[in-house]
Amino acid sequence: YLKGAVVYQIALRNFTRSGDFKGAAAMLEHIRSLGTDVVYLTPFVEMDRDMAWSGWSPRQRLAGYNNPKNPYRISNYDKIDPEYGTDEDFAAFNRRAHKLGMKVYMDLVYLHCGPNNVIKDLFPDAFQRNEDGTVKMTYWRFPYVNFESKGVRKYLIDSMLHWIRLGCDGFRCDVGDAVPIDFWVEAVTACQKVKPELVMINEGTKPEWLEKAFDACYAWPWSFTVRGILSPKAIAFSHVKGKTLPEKMDHVRKYEAGIPSGSLMFCFLDNHDTATDDWDDRFDRVCPVEAGNAAFVLTFLRKGLPLLFNGNEIADNANNSFFAPVEHPARAYKTVDWGRALQSAGQKRLALVRKLAQMRHEDPIWSEGSMEWVTDGEKNFVIGFIRSLGDRKVLVAANLTGRPADGGKLIGKLGAYEYVIRPLGK
Repeated sequence: YLKGAVVYQIALRNFTRSGDFKGAAAMLEHIRSLGTDVVYLTPFVEMDRDMAWSGWSPRQRLAGYNNPKNPYRISNYDKIDPEYGTDEDFAAFNRRAHKLGMKVYMDLVYLHCGPNNVIKDLFPDAFQRNEDGTVKMTYWRFPYVNFESKGVRKYLIDSMLHWIRLGCDGFRCDVGDAVPIDFWVEAVTACQKVKPELVMINEGTKPEWLEKAFDACYAWPWSFTVRGILSPKAIAFSHVKGKTLPEKMDHVRKYEAGIPSGSLMFCFLDNHDTATDDWDDRFDRVCPVEAGNAAFVLTFLRKGLPLLFNGNEIADNANNSFFAPVEHPARAYKTVDWGRALQSAGQKRLALVRKLAQMRHEDPIWSEGSMEWVTDGEKNFVIGFIRSLGDRKVLVAANLTGRPADGGKLIGKLGAYEYVIRPLGK
């Protein structure tokens, strides 16, 4: 099912005013109405409450909430943080999603954890150590988990099985490339004995990881490139800053050429990281809705797995920070502005997303077909490609600027933020 799926990412804190499973569960009918097949949840397990700033990530400090609770700094892998609800709330969320015909994936954060994670009391070798015996820290100032510890490995695999028993259908693995492949192989082997159809998503691209343990990875350069056109101040890969669009697209093509042929890619514009980092420069804050619509046409119909983030389907343009705890008085203003669904911009985006999801479900050319880039218009910020299946070919192209642009001989001239989906002759 995954190849033809549409995925919807929920960051619970920002999705509803209540910021919990019950609030999100009440929105599942809406999510399904988009054509969503998979709901993917960012971390909801217990967050570390340690107040020492030395153990807070740089982004967590900059967020300004003066709160230790970071969803990616975990203190207990088996316990749902009370901010989000209970085990039964999670199980009820899964039951409701499954009844509607959707799968549920959750985030695994195994490379690092919080300084007070329960594993440090369970296993003396839980954390990696420097030569002087101090705990080895990641860039984010979190302790590295020690995968040479047999006890830790078994604990983490048992945790995956625990969430499977509560209804989880798959895992998105944070910084998965940095966790040893032999652990992932061991974990997947154990979990597939219980859930043979388990899906594993890697936030990374190492070929061996994808070939041995994972079903899909992330198309990061695609997101950075397209968002960078719509909102030039948006966060971008440093090594492509200042490059022309043809140069950036060459990087996209080179990156994707390194992905094993049998693997899928999450293709997205927004996610919890980009929405938080872009802040006032989120594309739906700085552009007319037509700009994002053109970008979503490309993202849904190109080769890959389309991923929607909290409110993308209504062109949500609220500031978004996944560091904002539910109890903080300013957090309510960092949630999805569902009032956009009643406005013209939100209604235009909603109709388009539903149409694109329907196209993916009804025509195998979008999930099974090959893709060939059309590069002639890239110098004018027109991105295009041809999808082919059997003797059928369909051209998809979009002008990502607010002015008319020439897409070249095949695409032709396009108006501001205009897109085309055009069958080609045999």
